Amino acid sequence: MKKLLLLSIASIFLYAGNLKAQEDNLFYGFDNSFENLSNPDSISLFTGSFAFARIGGENYAGARFQPELNLGKVGVGFDLPIYFNLESGKLYSDEFKNGSGILRLISYVRYGRKKKDPVFIKVGQLRGESLGYGSLLNNYNNSPSFEKRKVGVSYDFRIKKVVGIEGLYSDFNLESFNLFAIRPYVRPFGASGIPVLKTLDFGISYISDKDRTNRFGDDTGINEFLSDGVKAYGFDMGITFINSNFINITGYTHFSKLTKIKSDSLARYHQAIPPTQRYGAGKGMGIGVNANMNVIGNFFRLNSRIERLWYSDNYLPQFFDAHYEINKDAKIVALGDAKNKQGIYGSLTASLMDKVLVGGNLLLPDNVSEETPATMQLNLKTKDLFDKIIIEGYYTKANLVDFGDAFEFDDNSLALIRFAYKISPIIATGVDYKWTWNKQDDGSFKADNSVMPYVALRFQF
Repeated sequence: MKKLLLLSIASIFLYAGNLKAQEDNLFYGFDNSFENLSNPDSISLFTGSFAFARIGGENYAGARFQPELNLGKVGVGFDLPIYFNLESGKLYSDEFKNGSGILRLISYVRYGRKKKDPVFIKVGQLRGESLGYGSLLNNYNNSPSFEKRKVGVSYDFRIKKVVGIEGLYSDFNLESFNLFAIRPYVRPFGASGIPVLKTLDFGISYISDKDRTNRFGDDTGINEFLSDGVKAYGFDMGITFINSNFINITGYTHFSKLTKIKSDSLARYHQAIPPTQRYGAGKGMGIGVNANMNVIGNFFRLNSRIERLWYSDNYLPQFFDAHYEINKDAKIVALGDAKNKQGIYGSLTASLMDKVLVGGNLLLPDNVSEETPATMQLNLKTKDLFDKIIIEGYYTKANLVDFGDAFEFDDNSLALIRFAYKISPIIATGVDYKWTWNKQDDGSFKADNSVMPYVALRFQF
C-alpha cells in the first residue's frame, strides 16, 4: 500500500504585504463566506517544510516549498516538492506524472477577489467554489487528493456593473473535456444608482462533465458512467435589500435541472441493480436569504445563510460539491435512488476581531435516509490567538445518514487539522493532521491519513 507519512521537522514562514480588498456588495450572490472572512487582507507567505517521507515502502528525504505572493490584486502560490530516495538517490516525481504534470508546481495564480472586483480569475487548485447561488455547484473542490493536485480555472468578469459572466473549468488535462460550468448574468439596473433595485441579479447556469481522465493508470481509473457526460441547467435571481457598513441582506431564488445521464454502462448497471424508481431527469428549486453583519469595525462579523429546498426524484441539491471529484460514478448511481424530498441548507460563519473564525454548513433533507443523505462541513481558524496559540481546521462529511457518525473518518471524509504553539515571537511548534486521498500500490486512491509535526521560524516585516 502506498502511503505518504510526512514527518516535518522544520518550517520557515515569511509574511509581508497588506492590502484591503475593495468591496462592492459584501458576499454578493455566493456561498464562500469562510474563505472571505478568513482572508480579509492580502498577505505574502513563504513556507518551507524540511521532511522525511515514507512513500510506497521506500524512504525519502527532502523539502517542500510553498511560497504565496500577494501584490495588490495579484496573488501567486507555488508548491515545489523535492524528495530524494535515500537508497537510490532518485528524485521523487510521481506528483507530476499524468494530467497537468509540471503545472502542479503552481498552486494558483489569482487576479482580483471574486464578487468584490470587476475582474477575477484564478488558475490552479480550486477550493470552496460555487456558481451563482449554489443550487447545482457549491463548496466544490477540484483536488481531493494531496498527491495529484489538479489545475483548473475559476473566473468572474463584470462589465460596467450591468452584465457579467462567471464560471470554472476543473482540470486542464488533455485526456478529456472535464467539469465545465458557466453562468452569464445581468443586473439590468446595475448602473442606475437606484438603491436596492441596482442589485437585482438574473443568471442562467450550464454545467457539463465528460471526464474521461485516467486517474489510476489503468482502465479501472476512468469514470465509467460518464461516457456520454452529465449536463445540468439552472436559473436564479437575487436582490440585496440592505447593504450598509453594519448589515447586508440578500434574498434569492433558483431553479435547476439535472438531465438524464445517457450512458450504456449506466443502463447496464441499472438492469443488474435496478434503481428504486424509474430513472430520469431531476429538478430542484429553492428560496433563501443571505445575511452579513459587521459590528464595530471588524470586532465581530457574522455571515449566515438559510435556504428552503424542494426537489424531485433523481435530483440531489448541490450535486457538484466537495465530494464530487472523489467518486463521480457513485454520485451518479445515487441519483437513481434519490427520492422526491424537501430540505434545508444552512451556513453560519463568525469572526471575532479577525483572530477567531469558526463556521460550517449543513445540507439537511427533512427525512434523512440512504437515498437522501445529509452533508456537513466545518471550518475553524485562529490568527495569533492570545499571541500564543494557532489552530486551523477544515472538515467535510458526505453521505451522512446517522449523525452519530458525523465525526467518523471514512471514505466520505476530508479533513485538515493544525495545532501550533508559539514558543517565542519567532519560534513555533505544532502538528498537522490530514485525512485525504492517497495513491495505493494498485494505482487506486484510498482515504488515508498523515501526521506532520514541525518546528517553525516565523518573521514578519
